[in-house]
Amino acid sequence: RQAKIAIAIDQSGSVCDQMLSAFFGELNGLAKLAEFTVVPFDTQVDESKVYVWKKGQRKQVERVLCGGTCFDAPTKWVNEHGGFDGHIVLTDMEAPKPVASKCQRMWMTTPDCMERPYFSTNEKVIAIDK
Repeated sequence: RQAKIAIAIDQSGSVCDQMLSAFFGELNGLAKLAEFTVVPFDTQVDESKVYVWKKGQRKQVERVLCGGTCFDAPTKWVNEHGGFDGHIVLTDMEAPKPVASKCQRMWMTTPDCMERPYFSTNEKVIAIDK
């Protein structure tokens, strides 16, 4: 059995292209090991942009949204679409704390953003280099 993972990518205006590029670099590495569902978001999730990133695929950086930030949007999407074992949010952490996740959720951000999150959480937060 392979875990079913949702990866929410913050594509709000506060996430710079360099950070977005770092996120895609991490995902290209993860894709060597597993398949996952990509959920791009800003204040909402655009259903037409959600896709499955297959194991072994490499993808180029793609910005599909550029509004504000609301972590409720991807969390509610993951909760409503069910069956996910985990939810990873790639973000700059610049929005209020979201609603509870029905599956285990963790956060990935840059070291700078990790030092000054907009909200506190007991969930796992990991820093990646940008």
